[in-house]
Amino acid sequence: MNRKAFHIAIFFLAAASIGLSGCASMKAEPAQGTGFVPMGEMSNRTDYPFNKAWVKEEVDWDKYKTIYIKDVNTKYLMEANWWQQNFRRQDMEQDTRKIAQYMQGKFRESFKNDPRKLYVVLDTPEPGSLTMELALTELVPSNPVLEAVGIAAPYGSGVVVQAAAKESGAKATVAFEARVIDTDTGTVLVMAADREQGKVAPINLRALTWYGEADVIIDEWADQFVQVANKHQGEVVKAASPFTLKPW
Repeated sequence: MNRKAFHIAIFFLAAASIGLSGCASMKAEPAQGTGFVPMGEMSNRTDYPFNKAWVKEEVDWDKYKTIYIKDVNTKYLMEANWWQQNFRRQDMEQDTRKIAQYMQGKFRESFKNDPRKLYVVLDTPEPGSLTMELALTELVPSNPVLEAVGIAAPYGSGVVVQAAAKESGAKATVAFEARVIDTDTGTVLVMAADREQGKVAPINLRALTWYGEADVIIDEWADQFVQVANKHQGEVVKAASPFTLKPW
């Protein structure tokens, strides 16, 4: 093994060990809520992968065969005081809308690709269908400068390696609030909310883009919603791991 390869290997091992030791604390703190859904009416359910969830009792789920996923709501995010103070720039607004479009598309894709084909995904709401309403309520980008330091770390000191590993993946945060309603009556059947942050990784290449980590979190949420839709009573859908060995 040449000197360069040796340094890279050491960095991966150091970053992995630091990341694993901090996994328990890497779960993002739950969001306070924006009002899109009433947070006080939901609870932390151990069988769901989200911070909070609520499911209406005695629903005849078998009668629903189709689902419509609405455009993702960004109103609560863009009107938040903290967002306006820190990110109220034209390019950020455009990026947020792109992430919202990506989120809608990913949820549609995940339900379409569901092996069980539980629901047919609709382009427009139809009688007898479910309607999923999603709100993107937090979107804080990664810091590419600090992540770039992490990539340079194998050629620096051990202190830099340690600092970079602790910082890796811990900057981007994303939160959603959601409800699933009966399209015909408007009755709320399911509510959920979650807040996640970028993953700990030896080298987090996704964090080199402003919102690369948000895509990963959204991908996991979409898959988790499909798992929740398919789960039987007593089954547990686990939250995503805060750690990954994948750099992208």
